[in-house]
Amino acid sequence: MRTSGAFALILLLAAAASAANRTIATANDASCDIGTYPAATLLLPYFEVEYDQPQNQGLNTVFTVVNTSPLPQIARVTIWTDWGYPASWFPMFLTGYDAQSVSMYDILARGNYPYTSSGLPFGVNSQTSNPHHLEKIWCERAGGSIGPDRAHRLQRMLTTGERDDPNCRVGGVHPYAVGSVTVDVVNSCALDSPLSDSYWKEVVLYDNVLTGDYERINPKETTGNYAGGNPLVHIRAVPEGGIAGTVTGTPLPYTFYDRYTPRDGRHIDRRQPLPSVFAVRYINGGKGSFQTNLAVWREGVMTRESAECGYEKNAALPLFTPMIVRFDEHENAVVATGCDENGCSYPKTGTTSLISAASPMLPPSPSGDVGGWLWMNLDNGAGSASDSPYSSRRPSQNWVIVQMYAEGRYAVDFDATTIANGCTTRPPTQP
Repeated sequence: MRTSGAFALILLLAAAASAANRTIATANDASCDIGTYPAATLLLPYFEVEYDQPQNQGLNTVFTVVNTSPLPQIARVTIWTDWGYPASWFPMFLTGYDAQSVSMYDILARGNYPYTSSGLPFGVNSQTSNPHHLEKIWCERAGGSIGPDRAHRLQRMLTTGERDDPNCRVGGVHPYAVGSVTVDVVNSCALDSPLSDSYWKEVVLYDNVLTGDYERINPKETTGNYAGGNPLVHIRAVPEGGIAGTVTGTPLPYTFYDRYTPRDGRHIDRRQPLPSVFAVRYINGGKGSFQTNLAVWREGVMTRESAECGYEKNAALPLFTPMIVRFDEHENAVVATGCDENGCSYPKTGTTSLISAASPMLPPSPSGDVGGWLWMNLDNGAGSASDSPYSSRRPSQNWVIVQMYAEGRYAVDFDATTIANGCTTRPPTQP
């Protein structure tokens, strides 16, 4: 009997351990940590395109979206200006296990969105095989030519910020097109604006099925001749699953699309929030003439109700230099206060920007070391204001990609290390 009792105890312990493992797995699925897992939204934090140059000479950014599931999926691609305004959007139909690449040069220089169709004779592409899709998904022909007028309008928004109102802009002025891109899993090829109630309540889905990557290309023989690439930012839906508009509880304190979701539907997107504090490696100088740029995406202060002219506020997101510390390779630290006898002033950035690690916007190097790292808290303070438009007081969201290149031949891109995840409502104190 003692042997039988011991065996039963072992079985009970094993069952308890199995249940604990299942609990841990569930908790991991509900994590705010961002990783390269299949996701419901992908973010390209920064792109650059010289659409007025021959393709073999101009800057270009190419990204790819992969459907990791056997069911067909529909992805909504939204192109945002560097002030966080949705300049254009289009759907892509993905068959089961499909991959679709998007060249920003093809869109801006040639006016061509990638052509996809639910009628292709391969893969799992039945319009009714995905139960979360609408009965009529209208994807018989998605993409294709947008025409010269729409192409020129998109070019203007991404280079000069000009849209409709001549008295205001929705983006900054640049020598070439810059901005960011999001890719959402959706239920149809409907063209509802991401600023509308209907997009969040009737179109957006919650299936974590998309992965992706990007490549940036600089073919210039004298100032470039290199390329870099990195995974897109993978933002999961928590919890995942369900038809569009499903209202369910989420453990997330706020969400990635917090400032765009309807006020009566906060958290309806369920997307993981992004963090505010990063550790950023840099090298500037040395025998290989290394250079480091930081491709920075920052959450703006405007909401879905904002007027077009109000987006100029997203051009002036403060970069609080006291919240940035530069360490050299001998642990020396420097902080730029931004203050003098005349008061305090801080540099400003848009929602998307490219910053040199040697920029005077950042604290100077404390010694002759060519390398080191930056402790960066990019919270712009909007989420902590008493009149915050967000669903809760919190740090603003951000992402940083480190771009290193040398000798006009070598380049590498990688994500900066996050010191706290997006659910950390009180970021760690600076060093």
